[in-house]
Amino acid sequence: MERPIYRFLHLVFALGTLHLLVLLTLEVQRHFQIRHDTTATQLRLEQLEQRIHKLSDELQVAVDPRYREGLVRQMGYVHKDEVLFLRMPPKSTPTPNSSN
Repeated sequence: MERPIYRFLHLVFALGTLHLLVLLTLEVQRHFQIRHDTTATQLRLEQLEQRIHKLSDELQVAVDPRYREGLVRQMGYVHKDEVLFLRMPPKSTPTPNSSN
């Protein structure tokens, strides 16, 4: 005949084992979440490093006065002794083959 204390000990053992399995499952989930976060962070870091490299290249180019003058001229600015000529698109003339 089994003593009542053994039933209690078996119950404690079963609950402890269940608790251990739950904790183990949570740790495995946490491990995979951390791996995913680490991979995403490394990808973001690489993107930021590429952006820094690109911005550094732009800064090196921007130091050149000819580059800056080209940007300013694209915006339509001229020197004070220059005249700005605007190009007008040619007017389209009707061709004899077109029917109106």
